[in-house]
Amino acid sequence: MTHRLTAAERTHYERDGYFVRRRVFDASEIAAMSRAVETVCRELVARKDRTGRKVQVSGYSVFEQPGAAGVVIKWEPADPSRLKGLEPFAHLDAYLTDIASHPGFVEPMRDLVGCEDVALFTEKLNLKRAHGGAGFAAHRDFPYWEQPAEKPHLLVTAWVALDDADADNGALEVLPGSHLLTDVPNRQSERAFESFEVDETRFDTSRMVTVPARAGDVIFFGPLLVHRSGSNQSDRDRRALLYTYQPAGLRTQLENTRRWAEVERARQSS
Repeated sequence: MTHRLTAAERTHYERDGYFVRRRVFDASEIAAMSRAVETVCRELVARKDRTGRKVQVSGYSVFEQPGAAGVVIKWEPADPSRLKGLEPFAHLDAYLTDIASHPGFVEPMRDLVGCEDVALFTEKLNLKRAHGGAGFAAHRDFPYWEQPAEKPHLLVTAWVALDDADADNGALEVLPGSHLLTDVPNRQSERAFESFEVDETRFDTSRMVTVPARAGDVIFFGPLLVHRSGSNQSDRDRRALLYTYQPAGLRTQLENTRRWAEVERARQSS
């Protein structure tokens, strides 16, 4: 079985900026990912070498600066003791590292990134726990990655549903065709991270659509697609893994976060 792009998928991606593949991962693989994710979360939060220094970077997120593990820990803004996500994190678990070479990821990425030898740039875990897990503002990924990535325009993300996702628990929302727009205004804010969000007072997001997904489905999208997601108002978790690929041999986000952590440790000891 080949996992390379079909003609219909390529057309959809070029026209709309994303496409969905159903049932890329089976129930046993999703269960293994979920177990690994929950174990990593527990163990990382319990580590003694965390910095513990939290900064509210936007109305949607509080970040804890990377410690020795090289992971940015993300917390809910309304409750900074409630975990919202991690980045990067796959290096903390062998299964989460190995799954990055799954043909369901790698083969379509060869077509989307535009080369045969692809590798991870970063991996994110987004957690929206039941009963109020916070959403994410409308944004494009390119502004966040323009500095840390060597070739941010080539980055492509695979968004993997670990739980069924719908409008009630905060499924991904996208603006079809927005990757082709040349003028997408960002917010004016003193917070650098918040200034990468789309300014919805100057940009029409009324055509954004919800992309429902079942556990095991994968949504592929590039760095210029406008997307967001709402809060989780249901009694079900909405967890997603985001694996972002680039041509092999380029600098990774893990290398970036480790370097940032070293700089911070040097600053504190000086």
